[in-house]
Amino acid sequence: MNLFLSYASDYRSIADDLCCRLQAAGHEVFFDREDLPAGASYDDRIRQAIADCELFIFLVSPAAVADGHYTRTELKIASRKWPTPGWHVLPVMVAPTPLDTIPAYLRALTLMQPEGNLSAEVVLEVQDRVRQQTAVEPEPEAAPTVDAGRVRYRSVQLRFGRDPAGAYSLAVPESPAGAHAAAAMALDPAALEHTLWQGAGAIEGSARRAQSDTALDALLPADANARQIGQALYAALFDSPLGACLDASLRGIDPQRGDGVRIVINTTDAPELARLPWEFLYSPRHDDFLCSDRMKPVVRWLDVDAAAPTLTVTPPLRLLVAVATPTDRPELAVGAELAQLDRALAELCTTGVIETHHVDHASLERLDDALLATRPHVLHLIGHGDFVGDDGVLMLESDTEPGRSAPVSGRQLGVLLRNHLGTLRLVFLNSCMGATVSARDPFGGMAQGLIRRGLPAVIAMQFPVPDAVAVALARHFYRYLAAGQPVDAALNSARAFLYARGEAVAWGAPALHMRTPDGRLFDLSAPAAAPPAEAPPPPPPSAPTAPAPQATPPVARRGRGALIAGAIGLVLLGAGGWWLFGTAVREQVGDMSGELAGSAPPVQPAPAPVGKDTAPDSEPETPSAAPTADSPEARRAAYAEIARQLDNNEVEAALTRLQSMPTPDEFTATSVAAEDARRQLLEALMKRSETAMIAGDEARVSELAGAIATLAPDPAVRAAIRDKLPDGRAALAAAIERNPALRGLILGGEDMVTAAAGPSEPRMGYTVRRGDTLWGIARRLTGDGGNWPRLVRTHNGAIELGVARGEPIRNPDRLRVGQVLWVPLSQSTGANALDYHVQPGDSLWRIAARIYGDPQLWRHIQRHNAQRIDDPDRIHPGQVLVLPPARR
Repeated sequence: MNLFLSYASDYRSIADDLCCRLQAAGHEVFFDREDLPAGASYDDRIRQAIADCELFIFLVSPAAVADGHYTRTELKIASRKWPTPGWHVLPVMVAPTPLDTIPAYLRALTLMQPEGNLSAEVVLEVQDRVRQQTAVEPEPEAAPTVDAGRVRYRSVQLRFGRDPAGAYSLAVPESPAGAHAAAAMALDPAALEHTLWQGAGAIEGSARRAQSDTALDALLPADANARQIGQALYAALFDSPLGACLDASLRGIDPQRGDGVRIVINTTDAPELARLPWEFLYSPRHDDFLCSDRMKPVVRWLDVDAAAPTLTVTPPLRLLVAVATPTDRPELAVGAELAQLDRALAELCTTGVIETHHVDHASLERLDDALLATRPHVLHLIGHGDFVGDDGVLMLESDTEPGRSAPVSGRQLGVLLRNHLGTLRLVFLNSCMGATVSARDPFGGMAQGLIRRGLPAVIAMQFPVPDAVAVALARHFYRYLAAGQPVDAALNSARAFLYARGEAVAWGAPALHMRTPDGRLFDLSAPAAAPPAEAPPPPPPSAPTAPAPQATPPVARRGRGALIAGAIGLVLLGAGGWWLFGTAVREQVGDMSGELAGSAPPVQPAPAPVGKDTAPDSEPETPSAAPTADSPEARRAAYAEIARQLDNNEVEAALTRLQSMPTPDEFTATSVAAEDARRQLLEALMKRSETAMIAGDEARVSELAGAIATLAPDPAVRAAIRDKLPDGRAALAAAIERNPALRGLILGGEDMVTAAAGPSEPRMGYTVRRGDTLWGIARRLTGDGGNWPRLVRTHNGAIELGVARGEPIRNPDRLRVGQVLWVPLSQSTGANALDYHVQPGDSLWRIAARIYGDPQLWRHIQRHNAQRIDDPDRIHPGQVLVLPPARR
């Protein structure tokens, strides 16, 4: 576990001993004895260390609690991170201290007063907290099952306006009971808004309002006010001349038959009415909130002079989670929300229904880069929001001043996001005040500004909400959305869950603005199976017979890295070396056959006879030349065109085009602009490789393997290929001679010729230490804790492929001390090594103890990173070290 130790300098010897004991128990401890290199900002390092820690230990003494001492500053930073500290803060009495001098934040906790050896008792307490914290982690929840029959919604459109006299009017352009012209209605929005906020209470804990001024506390309406306002809004609608029409429309709801009603609130002509919480519509006759179940979702609508978007997409649904946590704003429970989302979506990610990506410290530039690289269907923004003047703002992080906030208006963000409308369907603003609108401008708000600039749907909060509610809302919304519900019904289902859990007001905070009439932004059912194709021609007698497609559904798709390794491995060994793989590989190909049956090329019909009225078959179309100027954009277009040719079975043209492309320069090779197209091209090459494998066409597999080598698979894949062939070195050398295109393929840091000579050392892995979590391991080895699912996939894939031995990870919350994880190998060098991202509090001694189990091997790290380490006593957070296997 990552710990922060706060103490007064008078008790440094006690703190020093405690630090050593905790480190010996496997914990990471930030301790200023060696963790503050010269030139570093003390304040910044302390803030970052507390932000990174999971447990804050405060050594209570008269000096530590005295006004003006820096320990009080450290305690204040911790209190902002954990307003309700729970197990995260451990106060330890090291010297008699009057109770009335101890800050109230600590007095609310149980002060630990050691009876024997202080360090030993603190270590025991920390270990107990680690066990308790990990024991209560719930198992991932399965997504709700998709309805056998989806709900059919008919819309009741409520269009508000003003009559010539200035009074409010209501029209119903569409409803199950027919259309009705505008009629007068009695409504006083100013009085209702005043009533809503009268007696509002401050939110306990953290909220997502951007204002840090204590005079502008985040407020939540009182429970009674929410119901009172809801009843007044209900009366304004149902006591109007159009009340009978609305009643008749609602009577058509039938949950058993799947008939629902969508209530559409259109305030384009009366923007001040958009400030009212229509989600709280309350029926006194039924003693119920009208829109608290999925049969009656409520949607906000604005007239936009643009064509309705084409919305349906098929899996995988790409979700980009962007997090902005500027240090000049209150702390948010970002880690909790990310963990909740990971658990809620775990099963869907595993089955390929949803694909998640993350961008931390989101600034405009980092956000735009991530949008370009991932092309998401959903953008989930976590951060602070507010409403200033006549516009909503979202607090991103500054591009020029790290850690500082950079307010972005709805208009500004909309201009950025409309560049990505080719794929983007939904924006979820999990921040405060994102749905608040100007009383004068119907588009004067964050959500409204995004809608005006073409976004199909936006979910945002119309008033501040507790941080915990924002986390729970996101979790349950995505679960219901993935279960196949339309976006408005999924949001209503999540609202209902929050209300049932006791959130009497916050459940109504999220508002949905949408531009699609049926609410269906996505189609998340499993992709339809490809139509059956005719069987490929039988393989030549010398090739092994591929297993027939299975009648049962194919197994879940294996990682593409494993398939690439398998494809290249087959061509390396050749037909005669096939059997070196043993039955395991043959069974793997058999598992893939059901999946590939639909992608096998159909048997070509016999050519028609050429007569005087029949023109001979035209020559195959000559592939277009490679772009003369190589740039990320040109390469992306070329990759997309080659992938299209492969999908159309124009294999010769595709390979010719790929071979004619120049070697990219460093900028082009590392650009995110071409990365997605490169991955899609790898997918297309793999499909053709698999088809050729099953058909026994070794020559075609050889050509395709060379093309895959040209695109440079990931280092972990290269190492997997090398490790897969320990007994096939002679065949490997023969394959190089047979297929020169493979000569440039790098396997685990070695070229093909060197790899043919055999491995020089065992594959590098990571041994789990006490207190380790997948998040922490991913943070050290990839620089981002959110990459932990990638670690799981790499580890389990290596075991399934047979390139490593060990136990697969079944439960990400349960790691065994001493377990070896086969993590991704060094991305920076391509070698059989680990990339280690230095964390606050790290030293070469500690890194050696963690990675190799022997702190004395710190010199081994220094020796292999001589170009990166000027002074072994000075390494810095964020620095990347390459850690090869240790020779003992």
